[in-house]
Amino acid sequence: MRRTATARDLVLLTLAALAVLAATAAFEWSRADDASSWDVPLYQSFGDRMTDGELPYRDFRVEYPPGALPAFLIPSLVSRANGTPVYEPELNGAGRGYARGFAALMVLLLAATVVLTAISLNAMRAMVGHAAVALGLVAAAPFLHGELILTRFDALPVALTAGAVAALLAGRSRLAALVLGLAIATKLYPLLLLPLFAILALRRAGRRAAAAVVGIAAATAAIVVLPFLALAPGEAWFSIRAQLTRGVQVESLPGSVVLALERVADELGLGALGTGVAEGGTGDVRSADVTGTLGSLVGSLAGLLAVAVVVAIWVAAWRSDAEPARVVRDCAAVVAAQVALGRVLSPQFVLWLVPLVPLVAGRRGRLASGLLAAALVLTHVWFPELYRDYVNERGAPETAYLLLRNGVLLALLAVLAAPSLRSLFSPSSPTTAKRTKAGTTGTA
Repeated sequence: MRRTATARDLVLLTLAALAVLAATAAFEWSRADDASSWDVPLYQSFGDRMTDGELPYRDFRVEYPPGALPAFLIPSLVSRANGTPVYEPELNGAGRGYARGFAALMVLLLAATVVLTAISLNAMRAMVGHAAVALGLVAAAPFLHGELILTRFDALPVALTAGAVAALLAGRSRLAALVLGLAIATKLYPLLLLPLFAILALRRAGRRAAAAVVGIAAATAAIVVLPFLALAPGEAWFSIRAQLTRGVQVESLPGSVVLALERVADELGLGALGTGVAEGGTGDVRSADVTGTLGSLVGSLAGLLAVAVVVAIWVAAWRSDAEPARVVRDCAAVVAAQVALGRVLSPQFVLWLVPLVPLVAGRRGRLASGLLAAALVLTHVWFPELYRDYVNERGAPETAYLLLRNGVLLALLAVLAAPSLRSLFSPSSPTTAKRTKAGTTGTA
């Protein structure tokens, strides 16, 4: 288990992981009692209207960036081809045909993530034990995280992120930038990785390579987004702005802390702190948000802390040699900062960490992977039953449980970010890595 994994080892481990993924996905689908509810009916309404010739943003409002549209359209095309009835707004829940097609698409994207993770591990010359644990964790994600993976489209940006990282580690920096641009156009969080990609390209091949990474990623995202901005500027821009201006969600770390303080103050007879819960979100995407001055203040402070952590990691990477193993850890850390400290923490956001954290090697990587697995399981148990109880009653058990889950995510961030933040005070001297093989030149 301590030797370097060969190509044969990785092929066998990947096949085993794909079998585990298929089994866990089938198990979760079989026990999902609301697999055609929650966000799936909304996705089907988007997909069926596009299938009928309507244009998103111009003819109907979509709260997600344009890169997400294929995830909604493809299951509609498949279900329409199979003769499945189209979406009917008066029905509660999506058609089973669409729900099955959407779930199958998400499983295929997770399968692609498994394969891309194996490619990344091969480029990193990972040990057999590390490869087995990493691929096993990615493959077991449906079992650990539950049917959320089958009823949210986040597997799409996850697979694109995995592809971008795999291309970067393989020395194909321009291809990595292109795929990262697609990921950014699908869900905004992969934008946090762009400076790290550019820094690694700079160390490998110089300033022109770094500029190419930034330019290609920006151009790719623009090619996806700009046609819709031209078609319906206000609505298309709303789909992007809505992701950045949401309130402090009750499940987030700042939201849970504020509501816990409100409960403690009430139990101690100190009077109300002026916080509460109200319906938030944008358009058809609804959420429960914390209200009151204290909630806004703590949310803003947590957001500033997240920005500070992310910028500090970027600066530390800039001042270091930016070796691939470090870049992988830094990529995981900046996404963990967004998940752990952000104003919004929907349950599916934890999935964003799945293609990144398992790549981190060594004792730190094993600890980080263990914390990620714990966060996935805790979120699985949390949603939807405990979430409903928490929003409606905010009882002490649910509050404590949510604080525990968020504490695990905070611990994961600390494990990933601590070395980079420490290196700010004792940076290594940046050097440009020698080009030893054609595949490590940083070009496509």
